[in-house]
Amino acid sequence: MKLIHFFNAMLLILSFFTYGHTLDINPKYRGEPFFAKVDLYQLEQDCLRNEDEYQKLDKKEKVKYNSRCPLHNLKFDFKKLDDLINDDSLVYNGNDFQLKLGIALANPDSKNQEYLPNLGRNITLSLINKNQVSDKLLLANNAFSDNPDLWHGFQYYYIAPSGDIYTLSSIKSEPIESQSGTFPRLWKHYNIDTSNMKFMLKEVLIGAPEATYQIIYPNQFNTYFHEGAVEYGITLEQSIELFNQLPSTGFSDYSLGFRVYNYYQDQLKKKIKLLDNKKHQQESFSLLNENMNKACLTTLAPIYERDIDPYLNKVLTCLIEQQRQAIKHIESELAN
Repeated sequence: MKLIHFFNAMLLILSFFTYGHTLDINPKYRGEPFFAKVDLYQLEQDCLRNEDEYQKLDKKEKVKYNSRCPLHNLKFDFKKLDDLINDDSLVYNGNDFQLKLGIALANPDSKNQEYLPNLGRNITLSLINKNQVSDKLLLANNAFSDNPDLWHGFQYYYIAPSGDIYTLSSIKSEPIESQSGTFPRLWKHYNIDTSNMKFMLKEVLIGAPEATYQIIYPNQFNTYFHEGAVEYGITLEQSIELFNQLPSTGFSDYSLGFRVYNYYQDQLKKKIKLLDNKKHQQESFSLLNENMNKACLTTLAPIYERDIDPYLNKVLTCLIEQQRQAIKHIESELAN
């Protein structure tokens, strides 16, 4: 018990040195602490539902089955949030800055475009300094497509006393091949840069069928492969050939890019190790990798679910080009 109190005290101290003080967050607006740390793949597995099994259960068994998904057990009631937001919805009211919630319709001008959510609402968080909005971010939303065969989107959040802000976007799909559920797609971690009065994006997690992608700004890009989740049906050589043809076709396929990226990443590690040994120098892959990541992570991070695929395609394409250039240079060095 003493150890727990010690760690809690240390967290408060760290928060003090980072932001100057902890923020007195209005509890009715703070969101759900669960979202401060999320394993996207595990959450997806916990929230996946086999419709054939589910329909055979009685009412009590269905309640137990649904309780497997943490999103069904949240203590913060996001459904009531809309009714709480008004002109005075201050999350935090400090001397140096304020945090305020706002609400608006989601895509009011979409006019029944099936690939865009055209109903629902967006909740924003504004950073106010000297009575002026200095920055704003999408904090929560719900959006429902007119087409019932498409998805319903939700975004949840948590505002910590440390000033850290966490969001999780998910989609809830109709049953596909007897499976349905809520699929977490995009998790973000922000903090508040009080010197520039901006929300600073620190980390992003993207959930995809083949992997979880982790971006830690400014220079970390990590992939965590979901074993057995994707069967490509083509050889690696065919994947590379198809990837090379994509620019001329006008199409994009980030899952194809993921396979090609991992191939070149392995090749780059092997070749740079040979170069390090040849030149009797310390391991140099980490620095090179960070520089490549930094060059490609200038791409604007996705905001909505529809932004994810183009974002991954752009970042992976950039990284693959960086890898190819680095491999070509290293091979030239090894040949001399």
